[in-house]
Amino acid sequence: MLSIRPFLYFASLSTGMGAAMLGGGSLEAQSVRPGDPTTSYVRALSLTGADFGTTFTVLPGTDLSGPAREEQIPETRAHPWWERPYPAYGTAPSSGALALSVDEARVRTVLNSAVPRGWNDGAMWAGRGVTSSFDARASARWRGLAVVANPTVVFNQNRSYELATVLPPNQPPWAYPWRVVDWPQRFGPDSFWTLDPGDSRVSLDWKSGRVSVGNESLWWGPGVRNAIVMSNNAPGFLHAALSTNEPVDIGIGRLEGKWIWGGLGESDYFDPSAPSDRFITGIVLAYSPDWLAGLTVGGTRVFQTHVPDAGLPASEYLLVAQGFLKVGQVSDQQPDGSDRRDQILSLFARWAFPESGAEVYVEWARTDHALDLEDFLQEPEHSQGYTLGLQKVTSKSTQRMFLLSAELTHLEASTTFQLRPRPTYYTNSAVTQGYTHKGQILGAWVGPGGNSQFVGLEMFAAWGSVEMFVQRQVHDNDAFWVWAEANNQTFDAHHVSFDLGVDAMVFRGEVELGGGAVITRQINRWFYGPHLWNFNLSLAARWRPGA
Repeated sequence: MLSIRPFLYFASLSTGMGAAMLGGGSLEAQSVRPGDPTTSYVRALSLTGADFGTTFTVLPGTDLSGPAREEQIPETRAHPWWERPYPAYGTAPSSGALALSVDEARVRTVLNSAVPRGWNDGAMWAGRGVTSSFDARASARWRGLAVVANPTVVFNQNRSYELATVLPPNQPPWAYPWRVVDWPQRFGPDSFWTLDPGDSRVSLDWKSGRVSVGNESLWWGPGVRNAIVMSNNAPGFLHAALSTNEPVDIGIGRLEGKWIWGGLGESDYFDPSAPSDRFITGIVLAYSPDWLAGLTVGGTRVFQTHVPDAGLPASEYLLVAQGFLKVGQVSDQQPDGSDRRDQILSLFARWAFPESGAEVYVEWARTDHALDLEDFLQEPEHSQGYTLGLQKVTSKSTQRMFLLSAELTHLEASTTFQLRPRPTYYTNSAVTQGYTHKGQILGAWVGPGGNSQFVGLEMFAAWGSVEMFVQRQVHDNDAFWVWAEANNQTFDAHHVSFDLGVDAMVFRGEVELGGGAVITRQINRWFYGPHLWNFNLSLAARWRPGA
């Protein structure tokens, strides 16, 4: 959960030693992947009129392949990276021959001076002190079959700092202090190493479809900073998937989608008596109608449950088709319609306006079933969360492009909690680990009961890019209201962080060098704690072939 966007972007030392081909073939262009700098650039470029065949709502997504990608960009529009090829992740054999390649390796280093701080960095958890990671990517492809290996090694110095007292019973002292959820304050008392599969996968493509098994990080929905249901904030988890590998023409528009089944793990710093094996299944669909250019609407739904000793019944694999109302789940075993599963769903929309160089997007989510239709119509806001965002591209020449971004995410409980149970995001009374994997939140990085506001300005130029941003985060306001009432506190003890950051990336031939710095002011840490400053520094590099 801990690293800043620049750290993701520029943190790659890509040993793309080129495609070692056994037979003829042509390089395949990069898939649109969460956390990659090319994804940010291509999304900005799409606002100038280029059609890359992706909605940026189902990631990893469409391959950016084909010579038409350059021709789609009007000559009068900015395209400052036009001389820099897109990363070639593997090869797409044209003659049926086997193609082997070493695609990428990368190195990242992050320093936090006082406390852990950051977001959306997959397998890397950057605590206090120095955290470094290295990963390498290699692939083998034959016709529609692809095998991609992307092992990742992470070192965490994990220096000590003052922890909050853990209130829930049977939890270790490193656990989250306010509620039962596998989201540790600190991953133990010592430095440690982690080996993770990274974005590894085995996949088989046929026409516009794909069957895969892998560990790839996923990003669902239109958000840029926060994805409420599925993001790369946590490490990727092992899953099987049925998906599109490009938008499918269904006659009335184009459709993208993915349906997954997988398993989740817990950290070593959670209640050891709790069942640890969890099953997750989810679906995302994104539809772009022909008659409304630039519009994409869609939805996501995810269930997780503990795996019983006897194994999962077949019906669990079809949970995404379950009804949306609790009244439909009533049974002799569950007279109130509740069950042992945890679910979250969202609806989203993204509308791009290339003639204006802008886009707006929204994701609206619920983390609890409505009791019945009448309940939903009366209180649709119960258990809701939402993200609102916009991006605007401007340019003074074809060699320089500016991207203004703003995003707001709100996961704090609505006022309905005054008269009914408070369903805090990413926590669940039956699946006590919450919506987590290996101790990190699978959804929005702001976490349970969190809110954030972000404004950033990024410039793309032929030499690379630079961004400045400001951000405000409110930490777990759901817990604050309970704590404040119990401790006779007033309104002025919210745990809030203010970030001011800058990041940059510079091209040097096949190498991309990057770094960032973020100054954070935290007030009322853990509500009762002191104000503090944190300095976050990141350095990184990427070397990729053919750049």
